[in-house]
Amino acid sequence: MENKSKYIRLIKNILYYGITFFLLIVIAVSLFIPNGLVKVFGVGWYRVVSESMEPLIMTGDYIVVVKDTDVEDFEDGDIIIFQTYFYNSRVGMYIRDVVTHHFYDIDDEGYILTYPHSQYNLAPELRRLDEWRKSSTEIYRLKPEDIIGRHQSTIKMSMVSAFITSPYGVAVIIINIGLVIGLIVLYQYDKHKKQEKLGETNTPDENLNGDTNTNVDNLDE
Repeated sequence: MENKSKYIRLIKNILYYGITFFLLIVIAVSLFIPNGLVKVFGVGWYRVVSESMEPLIMTGDYIVVVKDTDVEDFEDGDIIIFQTYFYNSRVGMYIRDVVTHHFYDIDDEGYILTYPHSQYNLAPELRRLDEWRKSSTEIYRLKPEDIIGRHQSTIKMSMVSAFITSPYGVAVIIINIGLVIGLIVLYQYDKHKKQEKLGETNTPDENLNGDTNTNVDNLDE
């Protein structure tokens, strides 16, 4: 019975520390490595903050991205995710950030050409291709190393909101919160039991010391 209890405690500790360690890794990768989720795990997600891919991908939607930087395999119309410089009207300056646009082609110098979704249904020769800029006077040419990955799927913001507010979504959230709380409680319970055991182990020694001192005192008397 004691061996079974030890085995159960071991499994619970492995689950607790395993999940905690994984979550810490995901958080660290997300915070400290640019585009870390895609680079480290090969898949990640981004929230779309502009309307350049509407109505295909709406502002506020989430896109799932898989790591794919082999530009030779890209075809006209593929949706790719990359970093580039552009003027951000919200902050009033040129910044480097993540962009989701269609791939068009690679020019003779090896630079990558892209275009927004508004140009997708036009004939190739009529499309207005992207022109990226680091400043009002400096053009930025998109390079293969700027590519993060390829668009895999879109999670509509309306779907996210509907899922969260649905009974199933609420149940999933509650279950996940319950699992996290359960793991914490189990960990604290195990810790408490170990401390109690340690206290029981120390008690005989303390009694023995107390008896010895008493005998010595009696002897002196």
